[in-house]
Amino acid sequence: MIERQAMDIDYDTGYFVTRTARAFMRVAEAQLRPLGLGVAHIPVLVCLAEEGALTQTEIAQRTHVEQPTAAALLQRMDKAGLIERSPDPRDRRATRIRLSARAEKLMPRALELLGQSNDEATAGLSAKEIETLHGLLRRVLANLAAMTDEQR
Repeated sequence: MIERQAMDIDYDTGYFVTRTARAFMRVAEAQLRPLGLGVAHIPVLVCLAEEGALTQTEIAQRTHVEQPTAAALLQRMDKAGLIERSPDPRDRRATRIRLSARAEKLMPRALELLGQSNDEATAGLSAKEIETLHGLLRRVLANLAAMTDEQR
C-alpha cells in the first residue's frame, strides 16, 4: 500500500490562487452591489463596450463561458436593464446584444471601483512585482488551459 502524504496547503498553489480569487470576488461583489451589478456582468459589459453589438455565441466565446451560462447571464442582465437586444440585420435567426444606456452610465464607476480594489489588494508591491505576478499567473493559466484542452 502506498502511503499518502498530507497536503501542505502552505505550499499549494491552487489553494492560494483559489483563496485569493474568492477574496477578490467578495470585495468586488460588495463594491458592485450598490450599482446593481455583479462580478459576472463585468466581462460581458467590457466586451460589449469594446466591440459593440455581438451575438450570444460571440459573447460566450469572448468571455470564456459555456453557451448555457451565457444565456442565463444575459437573461438576468436583460431583466436588470443592462443590455438591449435587436434582430441581426445579416441573419434573421440571430439577435445582436448591446449595452443599454444604463450600463454605459454605470460602467465608468464600476471599473473605477474595481481598479481601486486592485490597487488596494496589491498595496506594497512594486510595479515590477505586479508585472511579474501577472506574468506568472498567465503562465499558470496557460498550463491549466493546456491540461483541459488535452483532456477533451
